[in-house]
Amino acid sequence: MGENDEALEMVDSIIQYHIRTKKNELRDINVHDHGDSFAVEAFNLKAAICYGMKMHDSAKDVLREICELQNNENLDNITIHNDVVVNIEDDPALGIERLKFLLAQDSFPPEVLGNLITQYLSHGKDDLASETLEANKQLAREIISPELLSYLEAAILTSTYPDEAIPLLEKIASKHVPKLKEQMNKITDAVTVSSQEKESSMILSATKEYDALLDQYTPILMLQAKIFWDKKEYSAAEQILEKSAELCKYHEKWRLNMGHVMFAQEGEKIKESIPYYELIIEKDKDTALLDVPSVALANLCVAFIMENQSKTASAIMERVKKEEERQMKFGEHESTYHSCIINLVIGTLYCAKENFEVGIDRIIESLKPIEKNLCSDTWFYTKRCFLALAAKLSKLMCVINDNTLRDILNILKNLIMKKNHFSHFETSFFTPSRFLHQSSNNIRKPDHAFHRLFHLA
Repeated sequence: MGENDEALEMVDSIIQYHIRTKKNELRDINVHDHGDSFAVEAFNLKAAICYGMKMHDSAKDVLREICELQNNENLDNITIHNDVVVNIEDDPALGIERLKFLLAQDSFPPEVLGNLITQYLSHGKDDLASETLEANKQLAREIISPELLSYLEAAILTSTYPDEAIPLLEKIASKHVPKLKEQMNKITDAVTVSSQEKESSMILSATKEYDALLDQYTPILMLQAKIFWDKKEYSAAEQILEKSAELCKYHEKWRLNMGHVMFAQEGEKIKESIPYYELIIEKDKDTALLDVPSVALANLCVAFIMENQSKTASAIMERVKKEEERQMKFGEHESTYHSCIINLVIGTLYCAKENFEVGIDRIIESLKPIEKNLCSDTWFYTKRCFLALAAKLSKLMCVINDNTLRDILNILKNLIMKKNHFSHFETSFFTPSRFLHQSSNNIRKPDHAFHRLFHLA
């Protein structure tokens, strides 16, 4: 009914009652005990309400509490599933493994199958998404809503037959647009109500319903645009998003992706991407920059640099760095990689424009501290820049100062010395992929090239 605050109060009263009856010994909770199961259900309901209200940190805290109370042992399947949902962005690989574990059980929450396929699609594992859906086709028809199932089938089709997926997605989207427009009219009608108290209540209710409908429509729209994005037809992707500007212009993901398609088209379009990225950053002055997607910050900094506004880009980078240092100092946040990604993107830009001294400096800065920031993803972009420089130097097509070459050699020696440390890492950002366990051979290639060039210089 949308009365979330009242629902939270009732759930809290159930939890507090159980604490009193247990005499504060909540660690004795047994999910198989009929009385204790009410407490577990109350915790899960509270987490679900918080998550639905987009209070994600609160939802994580609730799930963490119930898991710790049971020492992370003998957790029921609903708690495991809900814990995966609220923490999936922190560790997608672990979340996917736990969803696979749940799917293999005799009984599991009906949302497991849809969430597992969705996560596969979100992380570029389209083949696994297709295999999972095909292996559970009958079960999918029984437990996944027709709307979600149509979306998942269309999403899987985009990776193999994108042209066939386009009309299918248009058909799905056409069912959502009228509902959104109707709800938009309800908001307009609510504004015209004369009674201020009634007006506020009606607008709030209509807006919540509109936001819920928009959250259902946005993934379909983004998938339509992604088809053209993957083809590098960025102008067509822009047109797809622009068609829904009236409906989605206040939605963060729409703004983010509009910024992306503008940025990708380069030229004058890069300048047009700036307002979309800025809207995400400035939507709430109190919002930490680390809550903004790192790729948006990186692209925004690059756009400012391209527009000869390097001071503005530097100011954003400094804010991000200070925020990371503050959160690391007070332990308010898990490790973030915003500074790393921003420096890596900017360094790659400068190297692409053959300003290697500035570019390599940014690349090396992005890897600090190396134990935290080096992974297969960062190494992929780092070595491309190093090898591009080596190729130019070997052909006598550019000159670089000795200090930059020494910095490159030092970072490569550091990688080789610590290669055993990196073999135990897991990737923490970009997309899930393996870490650099074979790094010895890969690292030595640019290392040898720079040794030869350095002695010739």
